[in-house]
Amino acid sequence: MICRPEYDMKVIGQNLRRLRIAKNLSVDEVRQYLCLGSVQAIYKYEKGKGYPQADTMFALMELYGADMSDIVMNHEEDEKSSSVSLADYESAA
Repeated sequence: MICRPEYDMKVIGQNLRRLRIAKNLSVDEVRQYLCLGSVQAIYKYEKGKGYPQADTMFALMELYGADMSDIVMNHEEDEKSSSVSLADYESAA
């Protein structure tokens, strides 16, 4: 039997922040979209101190135009490899 994957709250938090910034949304705009009373929950998610509830996660995926792998997978390696490729390309030019 296969084991279920473990998810890193810090990675999810970093991805939620990265996706919000990529959409040029403020924390308060996300708060308003989610109909929350304060921004504390959003900061908690982005700092990796807790997971959003399932319905909140689906709403964030919709808002950010993201799928589950965009949120739960570690994209740090992707960013490093793409920046290295860009640096290699610029130095060759």
